Amino acid sequence: MNSINIINLILTIIIAILGGYLADKKKVPAAYMLGALFLVAIFNVLFNRAFFPTYFKFITQIATGTFIGSKFRSEDIKMLKKVIVPGMTMVVLMIAFSFLLSYLMSTFLGIDSLTSFFATAPGGIMDISLIAYDFKANTSQVALLQLIRLISVIAFVPFFTKKCYERNNKKNVSFEQEIKNEIKEEEKIENKNEKSLLFTIIIGIIGGVIGYFTHLPAGTMSCSMALVAYFNVKTHRAYMPLTLRKIIQSFGGALIGAKVTLTDVIALKDLVLPIILIIIGFCLMNVFVGFFLYRTTKFSLSTALLSASPGGMSDISLMAEDLGANGPQVASIQFLRAIFIVGVYPIIIKILFT
Repeated sequence: MNSINIINLILTIIIAILGGYLADKKKVPAAYMLGALFLVAIFNVLFNRAFFPTYFKFITQIATGTFIGSKFRSEDIKMLKKVIVPGMTMVVLMIAFSFLLSYLMSTFLGIDSLTSFFATAPGGIMDISLIAYDFKANTSQVALLQLIRLISVIAFVPFFTKKCYERNNKKNVSFEQEIKNEIKEEEKIENKNEKSLLFTIIIGIIGGVIGYFTHLPAGTMSCSMALVAYFNVKTHRAYMPLTLRKIIQSFGGALIGAKVTLTDVIALKDLVLPIILIIIGFCLMNVFVGFFLYRTTKFSLSTALLSASPGGMSDISLMAEDLGANGPQVASIQFLRAIFIVGVYPIIIKILFT
């Protein structure tokens, strides 16, 4: 890494944390992620200097998996056994919804069918774009529309979840104070110990490295989460400080924001109608599938809405506790989605287009 990249990386990290801090002061839901995302994106569009090397994604995924795994309790494991069927049904609904969006896009908006299918897939940007390349779809349009999908979902979910949370909790306490009270209660029972923190980090790294080399969808985060969760369920000694979540969220937001360039902004003018369809369609999908999950499981409304969010697995999972949701349950359902979309979606496309 040369000196210019090091300076740009430091600048990007400072801007990301500043964006999160300012958003937090304004009481924006999931402040550190959204604030970092938008301030880094603005910085990159104006100066083209945002820089986040790919290994930061690896670090962020391990940190996210470790953090969420440390929150797993035995009762979460018992709950997850009961949501496999609703979870799989949720994924099928998501695919049906994305197929409807792709049909509308290709029929009425002039985007070719193959590109439309990939542009509306509720999976990870990198995974879907790489698969789209293999199928010879228009990868630049796929990547741009996928980025719009991710940003719109991440921006929409916190505000909608906050409104639903406030409506369901008829207390004379603000949303932010309610979450802070829940976090304080959790802190009372956490085993705060430097030795526990060290063990947790080591186990999380081991899990992340295993996941990376197995090439599973979302494997780095998922294996890190699973190994730390197992450790915590067995010993009740896993520990990650809650302040670390703000740093992880800032990195997660910066990773997305750094992908937004002036070229992307200019390209938006040629894709106005597809972008509007993507934003409205995926927000409606989130609400519809979220309420389905809420009605068919014992999940809280916040947990159901975040579980059904077609954003990035690590991004959505990191928001969970800030929005009064159960992090382990959200992450597990998101993992189901990631596995199914990346594993099955290309097979469906291959059947349809060969």
